[in-house]
Amino acid sequence: MKRRESAVRYFRLFVCCVFLLFITRLNAQEQRVYIHQAKQIDSFMDTLRNKMPMERLYLHLDKFNYLASDTIWFKAYLFEDAYLMPSTKSGIIYMELVNTENQVMKRMKFPVRYGLCWGNISLGESDLPSGTYLLRGYTNWMLNFGQDAVFSTSIYIADLNSKTIVSRESARIGSKSIKPVTRITDKVAALEVVSLPGKLQLEVAVLPLDDTLPATDHYLVALSRDVVCYAVPIDLKGGKIVKFIDKQLFPTGMTRFVVLNRSLQVVKERMVYIDQQDQLKISFSTAHAVHKAMDSITLQIQVADKNNVPLQGSFSLAVTDDGQTGIDKRSHGLVTYILRVSDSLLYSRNPVHDWKELLNKELKYKAEPEFIISGRANSAFKGLSEAKVSLFLQKPLMFMDTIAGPDGRFVFKNIPMSDTAVYKIQARNKKGKNFFVNLEVDEWVAPVFELMPKLEQMDSLLKDANFVQKVQKALSFKQKFGKATGHMLDEVNIEAKKIVKGSYNLNGPGGADQTLTERDMLKEGKKSLYSLLMERVPGLGTGSYLFPPSRQRKFGLKIKGQLVKIIIDGIDVDQSYEYWQSMSSDDDTLEGMQERFLHLKTNLEHFTAEDVKGIEVMYNSLYNIKYNNKFLSQAETRFSRGGGLTGVGGVSGIDYAYIEVTTRSGKGPFMKPTPGTYLYKPLPFSLPLKFQSSGYGATVHWEPNIVTNEKGEALVSFRAGTQPATYSIVMEGSDMNGQLGSVTKPAFITITR
Repeated sequence: MKRRESAVRYFRLFVCCVFLLFITRLNAQEQRVYIHQAKQIDSFMDTLRNKMPMERLYLHLDKFNYLASDTIWFKAYLFEDAYLMPSTKSGIIYMELVNTENQVMKRMKFPVRYGLCWGNISLGESDLPSGTYLLRGYTNWMLNFGQDAVFSTSIYIADLNSKTIVSRESARIGSKSIKPVTRITDKVAALEVVSLPGKLQLEVAVLPLDDTLPATDHYLVALSRDVVCYAVPIDLKGGKIVKFIDKQLFPTGMTRFVVLNRSLQVVKERMVYIDQQDQLKISFSTAHAVHKAMDSITLQIQVADKNNVPLQGSFSLAVTDDGQTGIDKRSHGLVTYILRVSDSLLYSRNPVHDWKELLNKELKYKAEPEFIISGRANSAFKGLSEAKVSLFLQKPLMFMDTIAGPDGRFVFKNIPMSDTAVYKIQARNKKGKNFFVNLEVDEWVAPVFELMPKLEQMDSLLKDANFVQKVQKALSFKQKFGKATGHMLDEVNIEAKKIVKGSYNLNGPGGADQTLTERDMLKEGKKSLYSLLMERVPGLGTGSYLFPPSRQRKFGLKIKGQLVKIIIDGIDVDQSYEYWQSMSSDDDTLEGMQERFLHLKTNLEHFTAEDVKGIEVMYNSLYNIKYNNKFLSQAETRFSRGGGLTGVGGVSGIDYAYIEVTTRSGKGPFMKPTPGTYLYKPLPFSLPLKFQSSGYGATVHWEPNIVTNEKGEALVSFRAGTQPATYSIVMEGSDMNGQLGSVTKPAFITITR
């Protein structure tokens, strides 16, 4: 950190010296103008970094191709941009697994401490068909900088039932094509930056294209990670300008050379990568190069800086079977991604035209240094000053309370971490009453990302015979050895009847064709009961029917041709519907047909999944006969006046199906929300599991938390698999003080029988 701060002070001193040399040739008035401009450019980036400090996120994965029953093991490194120190801005990372149609198949949340986080994502066998997926990682704060600030990488998942490797032509995930960097005009100047290997200086050339411009109206500025490293005024009247700039002024990474006008508008911009060869040196060794199956193997790890000085740091390591997976040649690695790729993606696709506009940019997404619950208690649309707000959590058992501010705002901090958190929040006024008290809780809203174009590199990989052979070998190992290690149980479908506590089910506990319990409700958040039923009840849809005594058809819910009745806490929702209302001749209009359907839908949309303890569906005669006897009216079971069947209900025709809903309040369809109460179900934290080798899988060992000692040393031990193979090792990490390292050793260990 001190080295980086010293470098910044040197950059500023250098900038000031260059400006002083230049302005001595100007008159007093011109000197005052350029001193002001020098300070403006230098201080602008400081102000911008303070307001909008950028974060860099990288995910180290154990491999890049998985089976549908596998687990993705990862470690996250989160840095602040300027000096690559641990980010203090965010304490939460979100990760998403996205299919080729841009649908989020999994979304998870992980805690971050000191810029580090590790965990796992389990892949269900039935949830994910074979194909390419995008794994995305971000913090809420990163969303302020656009989609290109978010980390993403593509992976391949093979379904256990698949016999071929799928390369979908419709795949459109991956990296967007780099757009040309457009500026306010291409007629002012041309900019060229040349960096030759072995040369100690950069050659930067500016060619004026407009001879009507003022002589001293522009600046050449160079930035690395948004720190001004070089800045001089340039005279566009004097013809082509060539500057030779020492590379030692810039840290390793992408340097942006920018031509600015007096208003700090970007005229031209070019980027160049500078490598100071200062990455961490990571090495490891074993006692033997060749081991036998099931042997215990110990890796001796050594980490040092470019001067061979031992360093302490945090690292992650993956050992993989070369026969089932390979080294991902598409992967950039920690060093390349953080220092090169992330800047290239962000700045080439999102060019800035006016630096001053950045200071006025609205920051929509707040930083999340920790998990908090916040909101507002109000009454009659006004903040409820000094309201007492309480927070309850059952697992782990917790109670907290606080007093709202003058505007009714409240915040709960230092909340215990839970992977199944459902919080009950209650608010009372100064007198301890909840009359006319309303609670508003700040809910996190998942971002919506654009659908990305097809990733050509992944498509070419899926057509590679060597890669296909590796995936097929992994599948065959899973089918051969997985059953012997317990996966045979997957074929046995033994399941106890689900029971909804407090249900009014006429058939008794478990007497239903389908049951959704409180555990199922917890997964659905604030989804409306109507949407929940339409998504989770197979065969549920809409259709027309004859409803007595009308001779016209109406519109409602049906399951397998059976008309659906909704029962909430033992009360028929239809009891508030006017069966015997007079029917006009225009009853077959759209409004008339949908009359009862809208009645049901309105009642169902009054509830959310949070209000419901369970749902039971009955459509077979074994379960619906008792409901028919209790809830069908005489009109619903008799013949029509013409002697024909009505087409619905009981003895006269098609049977009814019933959906019994049990609410938390137990007050039926007339339930009103309890004043001053809010049930809050955030996305739960996912806590890491410890890696355990199967003995035959593609990932032989995963170690996410390697910490080297003061001598730069660490030991990692693991057991070899059961089959002959060669193992590759990838190790990455940082001293969390600005220095990064990454090393890949293909076929480093050989396993024999």
